[in-house]
Amino acid sequence: MQTFTFKEKTRNFLINLKTGSWKMGTFVLLLIVYLLAKAGAIIVLILETKTRGLGLKITQGTVFQKITSRSGKFYDRLTFFLDQQRTETISRIELIELSIRNMKSKRTRTFITVGGMMIGIGTIVFLVSIGYGFERLVVTRVARLDEMKQADVSPQAGGKVKINDKTLADFKEIPSVEMALPLIAVVGRVSYLNSATDMAVYGVTTDYLKQSAIKPVEGKVFDSNELSFDVSNLKGEVAGVSTERRTGAIGERIQDIDFTIDPETWIRVRESPSTTGKILGYTKRVEGTPQGEEVWGGKYEADDGVGSFWVKSSVLLWKSEKCDPATQGDCENGKYLVARDEDNKQIQKTGYFAEIGIKLTGVNITKPKVLGVSTESTKSGNVDWVEIASEAGIIKPPETKTVDLSASAKRQAVVNRAMLSVLGIKEAEALGKKFNTSFVVVGDLLSDPSANIESAQAEYTIIGVIPEEKTPVFYVPFLDLRTLGITNFSQVKVVVKDQNELVKTRRQIESMGYITRSVADTVVQINSLFATARTILMLLGMVALAVAALGMFNTLTVSLLERTREVGLMKAMGMKSSEVQELFLTESMIMGFFGGILGIILGWVLGKLIGIFLSFFAIFKGVGFVDISYIPLPFILVIVFLSLLVGLVTGIYPARRATRISALNALRYE
Repeated sequence: MQTFTFKEKTRNFLINLKTGSWKMGTFVLLLIVYLLAKAGAIIVLILETKTRGLGLKITQGTVFQKITSRSGKFYDRLTFFLDQQRTETISRIELIELSIRNMKSKRTRTFITVGGMMIGIGTIVFLVSIGYGFERLVVTRVARLDEMKQADVSPQAGGKVKINDKTLADFKEIPSVEMALPLIAVVGRVSYLNSATDMAVYGVTTDYLKQSAIKPVEGKVFDSNELSFDVSNLKGEVAGVSTERRTGAIGERIQDIDFTIDPETWIRVRESPSTTGKILGYTKRVEGTPQGEEVWGGKYEADDGVGSFWVKSSVLLWKSEKCDPATQGDCENGKYLVARDEDNKQIQKTGYFAEIGIKLTGVNITKPKVLGVSTESTKSGNVDWVEIASEAGIIKPPETKTVDLSASAKRQAVVNRAMLSVLGIKEAEALGKKFNTSFVVVGDLLSDPSANIESAQAEYTIIGVIPEEKTPVFYVPFLDLRTLGITNFSQVKVVVKDQNELVKTRRQIESMGYITRSVADTVVQINSLFATARTILMLLGMVALAVAALGMFNTLTVSLLERTREVGLMKAMGMKSSEVQELFLTESMIMGFFGGILGIILGWVLGKLIGIFLSFFAIFKGVGFVDISYIPLPFILVIVFLSLLVGLVTGIYPARRATRISALNALRYE
């Protein structure tokens, strides 16, 4: 007697498992292809009947006939590959057709078994589809697709890092960032019909409102995307600084200067003092103190609000290009290469660059900054007195200075319903109404943290109403508040080009010392919650599926007992035990497959009916149609696979029992 070692037994088991798995896999795929082909043949037959009824003829050259012919050839090739027919062995296709004939002969039992599977699978599909539907409904209410590409950036409480013009420029230098939209939050003291109230005011651009999906129910939003202003439009003094100094012609010299570039900062060098000028290259901090000229130029986003100052100087140049510092000696920071001429020397050219990321030294003319408003004109020769704190450490609180709005301010407001309710204005009559307001600016938004500014009363016109009803707020153009001398911003909305880049971009911004928030965080929490809920619902549905599986197992076992003589006759006629086993497995998988398909349809229909029922109440509440059922395609594929698996598992025992039936004893069985 031949004996095998443990290693040989293990190897033989793995070989048999691999061979059996391949055969079973090809058989299941063949069964699916056969059933889909039969369903397609029924559809083709219906279409042919319809076309003939309409008086149309199908010829060999029609597109319909060509598609049918090509699909038939593909089916023949695929079934030939999957059938793996051997000599003196019944074809798998014939086994499938024989199983279908046996099922048709016992239609009532087949319908009941398939119906049980349909109810079990339908219960799972219904419960899980409700979970998916509610998740999608909540997510669509919480976030739009555009909001999944956005993050709100704000400075840390008590931190030294602020959000200013340079911050915006740094954010826009990040390759994945499409837009960086600032927001200024101040307090507005609103006066209307002899009543006064304080409420929040947000200075934003038109793009900010669009990206935030703020859509008026009445009127429109203002049209203003400017971030900086021209001081030449101002008159008198702004925050105690004379504005008599006007901007000169582009390129006009102001003064000679010495300057140093901030560490780890790359400066864009242009051919002319304008953001539209051709870029010559990039430069960085070098040893010593370079010299140059300060000149007037075109406005740039980091303009300090008092003019457009540029520097003209001869500097060494680098070019922006991805590189590897390990292999390229001229590479710096992985994206800057030394720009060299024909003699392989680093190029040095005279160019212009904005006063961003640099410090000026040796300047004789002090640039004006917006710090507050003086009630007395500063005259030449007068001495500014500074009040020193007493030895007791008592410091006089800073006075609130008054600033006039710029003449270029639009003085337009988009208000919400809550504000209209506070002011007692009817929504239908709100457009065109005017109210007076002043803006209170705290030190965090100013270059001097100890300063307090309140604008003079200005008249604003309501041009739009938004549906928010909780807290009274209104929006004004960003530039209206910027002219008050604000140098720091409350918040920035960063919009990335691709949703997949949001996480990486947020980490990069947070490494700069800022805090980021995004609707994507809420969506992740919602997905996690509903994933747990779907798991619980699926477990509940599995109970119904287990009952259906037991019913199928009982049906197949009883069917085997009733067909004992038939099994014996098939074996006596030459059918192998393995073919008998495949016959019973085919029947069980067909019933499982059809039960799964019908269960998917049943679960989908029940979900839609529940949605329609709830929509009747939602429409009366003004919410609109509510769809609480959703079945993703991967879940459908999982259900089809689960149905075939249940059919396979429940058919294994009856199929194996059929192989052990003796042909002689079966023919004598009553």
